[in-house]
Amino acid sequence: MTIFFSLSSIFKKFTLKNSVFILPFLFFLSFTFDSSAQFSTILEGKIAPASSYELVIEYQYQYLTYQPKRQLVTTNEKGEFNFTIPLKKSTWVLWKCKDKEGQIYLHVGDSLNMQVELGALPYGTKFSGLGATENIFLQKWETQFGNSSKNALYPKKYKTLNEKNFKSEVEKLRKSQFKLLEETIGRKPLSDDFILAMEQRIAYENANHLVEYPILHAFLNQQSPQILSKEYYSFFEETIIQSPSALNQPAYLRFLRNYLEFRYVQSHQETSLKAYSDLYYPLLFEITEKELLGSVQAHTQAILIIELIQQGNERLYKNYYKKYLTVHKDDKSASVIKEFIENSKKTKVGKIAPDFMLQDATGKNVKLSDFKGKLVYLFFGSLENEFTENYLKGFEYLNSNLNNQIQDKNKSNQIVFLWIQTAKLNSSITNNKEIEGKFKKLNITSLACYFSDTLGYNLNGLPAAFLIDKKGKLVYSTTKLPSDAGLLEDISYLLEE
Repeated sequence: MTIFFSLSSIFKKFTLKNSVFILPFLFFLSFTFDSSAQFSTILEGKIAPASSYELVIEYQYQYLTYQPKRQLVTTNEKGEFNFTIPLKKSTWVLWKCKDKEGQIYLHVGDSLNMQVELGALPYGTKFSGLGATENIFLQKWETQFGNSSKNALYPKKYKTLNEKNFKSEVEKLRKSQFKLLEETIGRKPLSDDFILAMEQRIAYENANHLVEYPILHAFLNQQSPQILSKEYYSFFEETIIQSPSALNQPAYLRFLRNYLEFRYVQSHQETSLKAYSDLYYPLLFEITEKELLGSVQAHTQAILIIELIQQGNERLYKNYYKKYLTVHKDDKSASVIKEFIENSKKTKVGKIAPDFMLQDATGKNVKLSDFKGKLVYLFFGSLENEFTENYLKGFEYLNSNLNNQIQDKNKSNQIVFLWIQTAKLNSSITNNKEIEGKFKKLNITSLACYFSDTLGYNLNGLPAAFLIDKKGKLVYSTTKLPSDAGLLEDISYLLEE
């Protein structure tokens, strides 16, 4: 099968615990999108053999919510398609067709011809036309380093290398990537914006390795992650100073949230406050105001505000959102919160949960509405990272305790566990017999999707979960794991209703 395509700094000073440096606030997958003064780029192409196909184009990801702009295109019976996409700036574009996906880089006004073999090697692609030079380089870069990034460094090397040697491995990879970029620039011209985008991508990915390292080491507890030791946070600070672009990627956002939890526990060891109580969040905001400045503070407060919105705590979120805007109204995160508030109206507690249709491991279509009349625990989590085992142990804990508490088999059959992952299902489930066996044992139905397939749920990262009652209404949403306190009691209570 073949596809043919034709495609016709903000700098801020901020301090993290008395370390001051300049942050290039440029995003790897997040670009400004303004409806005014946009230019139309024509995308047309053909998928062979002749048939009707569904093509998904995603671009301009939000860095706090990971929600992309998305266009769905259906070809004619000959496999031909033609549509326009409004771009104001050059950007990365992710395309997906059947079980094939790839990433390209588009300039405004490009006329890029692209031929892809479905079922061939991942990077078996041919380019011609305007923008071809950059994408030929990108193909070469991905061929050389696509399997040398996270998959090669994890899980083997992080387990065997100490912190110093692991940093050396990451630095060696970074130098090799920059060397290829410099050699290519010396032989043929590449656009300035593409060079900048590649430099950001290299810095982003290698900073991601460094930031993930202590997180992976911290997940030692069988049921839930342990609080990170203070040394881990010093490691994070050093990483951000060396690679400021790490601020804009998921691992660092998790760090910011974990940092607050660490400081909260450290400062209030004698206080037993439940998470999400009216006292818990004021303490977290107080920490952000005392210890964080600039964009770091803005990012962290945005994370907390989004959590409050998800939990339906209107009084607190409005209070802190107002305070946030007095200081950070011009920060990039402000527009993300605004959009999140608009989207949250669709997933408000007490409202009907947005329906969806996704495929299970056998290829069968499954709708959320199929389970009306039953409780649904909707869990969003990857099956392709080091945390999967912790999630599964959480489900084992939940399943075991529910079986002990609920003697009535009819009631135990009234709870449905749906695990939604944002990756290719077949490669994650059906090719992993151990995981497949655990899912069957725990009565978990796994569904595959991309974030854009479930935009109605307003996700702001993984893991995320929703509890839906028998009437199909949202009881609450949380980022907690299945083993966390309160979930078991909530399910038991709702089953008795």
